[in-house]
Amino acid sequence: MNMSDDFLKNISKTFRETMGNVGKKTDEFVEIQKIRSRQGQLESRIENNYQEIGRKIYCRFRNGEAFDEQLAGICQEIMRMEKEIAVCKEQVAEKKGQTICPSCGAGVPKEASFCMYCGSPLPERKEEKTEDADFTEVPEDAFEPEDEPVKSKEEVHTEEPSQGDEKPEEVADAEEKPEDAVEAE
Repeated sequence: MNMSDDFLKNISKTFRETMGNVGKKTDEFVEIQKIRSRQGQLESRIENNYQEIGRKIYCRFRNGEAFDEQLAGICQEIMRMEKEIAVCKEQVAEKKGQTICPSCGAGVPKEASFCMYCGSPLPERKEEKTEDADFTEVPEDAFEPEDEPVKSKEEVHTEEPSQGDEKPEEVADAEEKPEDAVEAE
């Protein structure tokens, strides 16, 4: 039993040391994660501050303040993209049978009078009514072809064909032959 007691003591000692090391590593891991979390929060706040600075500069640009060419170019690009986004939103809303709320920008059904997201009244939609359209009466004979003088066979064959009206010789020969001769061939 002496040997088994030593063996169990060694296993117990190794287990305690291992558990101590695991505990220390876990504590280190938790501390590292806390530090990384704090770092991430600070970086996020800095990014938000950058965005806020950008928004303020952009608002000042839209209100007519002058900026250097580089900032003005960036602001103009943002304005161009905002217009394109608005067009995209309108196209999506149209495909869905919706209209865009001018107050909040949400897509709402075309037949709605108020936005179901922000409650703002929607502008009256323009409907094309056929009853208000102006119609002009057209005389019945307006679409009938005008009477052209009938040409004799000699007049038709003596006229020189224009470049686009040229016919192959076989077809022209067939037209000149009497019907009985064409059938006989």
